[in-house]
Amino acid sequence: MPSNHYLSSKRRLFERLQQLRSVLNFSETSIDIVEFFRLEFKFLEIFIALQRFTDEHHNMLDVFQKAQVLFQDALVNFSELHLAEYFDFCTFKVQNKILLTKLEIRGKYSFPKISSLPLISENKDGTAIPKFVNTFLDAVMKNLCDLVKLGDNHLLHGVHRELKLLKNFLYFVSERFIDHQRQHYVNFFTHVLAVAGHASMLAWLYFSGRGYEDQDVALSEMNVLLFLQMKFNPVQPCVRKIYVDVLHSLTLSIQSGWYPNVQSEKAVDSEYRFVVAILHNLAVLSPNSNSSEKVPLKDHLAILQQMISFLRANIKRVMIPGLEFLRDIDTVVIDAGLMMYSLYVGEWEKEYIELRELNRSLVLDLMGNIQYINTAIYVTIRKSFQLNLPRIHGLGYVDFLLNNLKEFQTIHSDSLASVANPLQIIQMELEGLQPFLEAIAEEQHKDIDRIQHCATQLFDKAYEVEYLVDARISKEAPVWCIERWLLDIMKEIALIKDMAAKIPETKMVGGAVNAVTAHKSSNLVRSSRMNEEIIGFEDVIEKLRDQLIKGTKGRDVISIVGMPGLGKTTLAYRLYYDRSVSSHFDIRAQCCVSQLYSRKELLMAILRDAINEKFERSEKQPDELADQLRRTLFSRRYLILVDDVWETSVWDDLVSCFNDANNGSRIILTTRNLEVANYTRFQSDPLQLRMFNDDESWELLRKKVVGEESCSPLLTKVGQQIAKKCGQLPLSVVLVAGILAELEKEEECWEQFANNLGPHIHKDSRAIIEQSYQILPYHLRSCFLFFGAFPEDRVLDVTALTWLWISQGFVKSCEGKSLEDIAQGYLENLIGRNLVMGTKRSSRGKTKECRIHDLLHDFCKERAKEENLLLWIKRNENAGPSSCFDSHNRLAHHMSISTVGDWSSCWSHVGSVCLLDDPAWQSRDLLYQIYTFKFLKVLNMITILVNYFPTGLVYLRFFAAQVSAQHYSSFIDNSWKLEVLILQNTNVSRIMRLPIRVRNMVKLRHLQIGNCCFSKELLENFENLYDLQTLSTPLIAEVQDVELILRKTPNLRILEFEIQVFQNFQYGILNIPTRIEKLRIYRHNFRLGKVPKIIPFSISAPSLRSLTLCGFYLHHQHLSEIASLQNLQALRLLVIHFENEEWKVSNGEFLRLKSLKLQVIESIKEWRCIGDDAFPQLERLVLHGCPFLKEIPSCFEDISSLLSIELWRCNESVVKSARVIQETQVEDYQNSGFQVFIRDD
Repeated sequence: MPSNHYLSSKRRLFERLQQLRSVLNFSETSIDIVEFFRLEFKFLEIFIALQRFTDEHHNMLDVFQKAQVLFQDALVNFSELHLAEYFDFCTFKVQNKILLTKLEIRGKYSFPKISSLPLISENKDGTAIPKFVNTFLDAVMKNLCDLVKLGDNHLLHGVHRELKLLKNFLYFVSERFIDHQRQHYVNFFTHVLAVAGHASMLAWLYFSGRGYEDQDVALSEMNVLLFLQMKFNPVQPCVRKIYVDVLHSLTLSIQSGWYPNVQSEKAVDSEYRFVVAILHNLAVLSPNSNSSEKVPLKDHLAILQQMISFLRANIKRVMIPGLEFLRDIDTVVIDAGLMMYSLYVGEWEKEYIELRELNRSLVLDLMGNIQYINTAIYVTIRKSFQLNLPRIHGLGYVDFLLNNLKEFQTIHSDSLASVANPLQIIQMELEGLQPFLEAIAEEQHKDIDRIQHCATQLFDKAYEVEYLVDARISKEAPVWCIERWLLDIMKEIALIKDMAAKIPETKMVGGAVNAVTAHKSSNLVRSSRMNEEIIGFEDVIEKLRDQLIKGTKGRDVISIVGMPGLGKTTLAYRLYYDRSVSSHFDIRAQCCVSQLYSRKELLMAILRDAINEKFERSEKQPDELADQLRRTLFSRRYLILVDDVWETSVWDDLVSCFNDANNGSRIILTTRNLEVANYTRFQSDPLQLRMFNDDESWELLRKKVVGEESCSPLLTKVGQQIAKKCGQLPLSVVLVAGILAELEKEEECWEQFANNLGPHIHKDSRAIIEQSYQILPYHLRSCFLFFGAFPEDRVLDVTALTWLWISQGFVKSCEGKSLEDIAQGYLENLIGRNLVMGTKRSSRGKTKECRIHDLLHDFCKERAKEENLLLWIKRNENAGPSSCFDSHNRLAHHMSISTVGDWSSCWSHVGSVCLLDDPAWQSRDLLYQIYTFKFLKVLNMITILVNYFPTGLVYLRFFAAQVSAQHYSSFIDNSWKLEVLILQNTNVSRIMRLPIRVRNMVKLRHLQIGNCCFSKELLENFENLYDLQTLSTPLIAEVQDVELILRKTPNLRILEFEIQVFQNFQYGILNIPTRIEKLRIYRHNFRLGKVPKIIPFSISAPSLRSLTLCGFYLHHQHLSEIASLQNLQALRLLVIHFENEEWKVSNGEFLRLKSLKLQVIESIKEWRCIGDDAFPQLERLVLHGCPFLKEIPSCFEDISSLLSIELWRCNESVVKSARVIQETQVEDYQNSGFQVFIRDD
């Protein structure tokens, strides 16, 4: 049969067999028969292929041709098989032909001498020879594996095992094959091809077959298979010579310099696999065969195998220069192989007897070389580990390590027994070096750069020790390697200590050492001003305000167009939050788009604001959400801010939701693209935002640097020159101001700074951002770069952000201050430097939300990647795993579900993962991959619904996710170090019950759980949570449970809960611990129209600053007790029923209150102030939904601190009283900043 006909028949036959398995409705037995035919023809294929390369081909010519024709005949028979009832008839003919062919082959088959088989001379491409032999061997092993599954035959098992070891040897040689030296490899590849082929034939001919498998196999035929196994092993001199010769050839290649460029992963893997083969051969050596040499060699080789395995596990992180020593490893592995084969010398081999004495010295030399290579592997892995560490660190990381060392040495004392002494010494030394970290936080030392260098090295040691402790517990690294590593760390810490001791204790004195880089003490909290303050553009603001309020009655889009850094977003938010604008609209909502956006996420963002509901996830499809938004906005006057639109498709996705009720609704849109602005135009023309003029640039710079202070004429002159160099770009001005504010306000310093500025810095924003970054204190750099972990334009909740900083060790503890307060100070410092924008503040003046500019966000992402601090992986990124992934300590994922499995092996040392806005991450398999990252400290999946929880993440400190009540039975296990737990219940109709195992999380600092109750068992068995500071939104069954919780959490600062049951209570005083600053109490399942229940306790809280009550009946005693809270600054009363529909405020009450909000209160009619000293520090009064209130007390006319009154759904008499208060404030007390905002119903 012509070759092309045979190949075509073969391909079509296997396709037909696969079709029969998947298409026809066969019984299980019939499917087994089809599988039998597939295997038989696979073996027959090997027979035909093997005959092409053997000298026995002419003896088998007739059966060779019959075998080829058999493929064609089988194809014809199986092609006629359409119905199951013809199955037996069709298959019988084929089965019979196979049997006859096999019997004929068995009658003629003989095992040829290996030397009689020439190397594949037809193969002209020398580099394809190893590939061909490997492919052939893989096919043989696959067939044997399938054959073994059909019956448990110990001989076949043995053959398959020996072939697998031969495959390891072949892999090692193939990866180092050199084409121009192919003659040195001829015998080896020929041997492998022959042995593999004949192993396949013998197994097929004597151990397979359907219907004749029970026939007796002659003892001589079984001996043939046993003889075949001898061909694998180097017992016979001819076989051993083939193996030794090829290893000598590899040695000559290395010595001559002709060494192939082997990929690092393949090189190490092949070395490992060959060492496995060597160890196997050593194990099967006769105990009497040179046993004195074998035992020590075997022990040293076992260590070598461990080290190469260790290298193989870490090779993806090994840098390319470190792989140069792989040739040395090859040399040692080859020597080990040669030594092992020399041990097979038998007493009958006279020519090798003289080598026995030589073996002893060779073994000693080899063991010395193995020790050298083991050391080289350790050095390389350690150097790679160090190079892949973050180049900037959080100051709190050493604190975490010290705590872990203490705890792990207690919990895992047995595992760490061998390294207990060095760990204790390291712990003591690190504790002694803590003052250096405090010096960095204070930034007052003259030699701060040298201290930072020492501290960076110290952090590196902390990362290494953490890894080694885990490696010892999990036994993933050899013991001697860990011991050696720890001893080296001890020596290096001693050197750091010596370096630190030589740094003089001179503190920074007044004056700048270098005007460009010197900085003043930043302390923990730096004075900051809200970045949304607008300076300049006064004409633009007035014009846009008129378009929003007084413009056309029809729906309109106010587009603001301009280049990055011009102030589009700042201007848009200034208008959005402008009281005169906001009070004009019924509904306000906003969303940030950016380059990567999801229509569903945009719709959800707008809906959150429009319906004032904080849902993070929705099962609805985008069209359903769009319809809900359309109905929400219908007939209402709305103001929608759509920020940073890049494409017209965004407008197409949203415009159908914005109906036109001819009531003056507006959309504010910002974009860099004029084409987008024109595309969205309804009536008003897009505003192309102009550049700053010189006066505006200087005014902005002056305000940002010196505030309301005055500048000397000389300083003003230099400042104006600096402002002019900013190129009339506001972003450049504020960034320069952030740097300038760190310098001494002296003409010489400012002049030097001005000289170092480029002439057109606005054209090189990266340069000025880089300069701002360079003068950042060390402890702020990781905090700033971490903004790159979030999507562009994302408004961040400050509380969650600072918790993330703390959980990753960015924040250093300071005596007398909480980590949360210190982290808040870090943020205010960044805001003060104009690197971060505070977008929302609390009534107490703390920043609640923040964001950074797009250009700064790009810088954070790029620089964090350069510093090995953070890596972003985008959704649908097709790149495969790479060493760069494992070299980063933190990952922000925005990626495709198809790639995580491939990449997971590269993430073994990742400490932080943030999954953002991708519902595809709900897959259980994908979550399982993430849960295997054992060094995880932060796992932020707040936008992802998870149905089961991680176990075994012993380092985990921060976990946030969405959960559903029905998937809440399994909970976080073994996460005893957890400090932050945030769970959002997506099933609002079902209450979750917090599992009792949470009681063991004694390190919890913040617990936020939605729609979840505490069981009695949990409360009674709760450990004292001394570190807990935040407990938010649990459902409390009874008031007594609140008291129990308060006793268990003595350091609680924020408490927010719902009361469920009001029966059988005794009214008493709820003693709030002195540390609690914020308290929110809601009545569970309260609905408007129901009569509120009396609040079942009186609140005693000496340190309380913020109080929210919802759904209660308050009598006069309650109100008096609240009014007497000495430190209360913010009070919000929502759906409250006042006794006798009145509220009397006595003289001297609410002494420190700054913000008062009364919302949806229909029971109050009279509000009287007795005396003129109530609310003496009030700044803001909000009345929403108080339709029966008659008027605002007249005492508000005399409150000098009052800044605004906001009214909505209040009657005309209240509006009139507010106008009277405004007139008195403005005209009599000259309080020109006082405003009244009246929102139309």
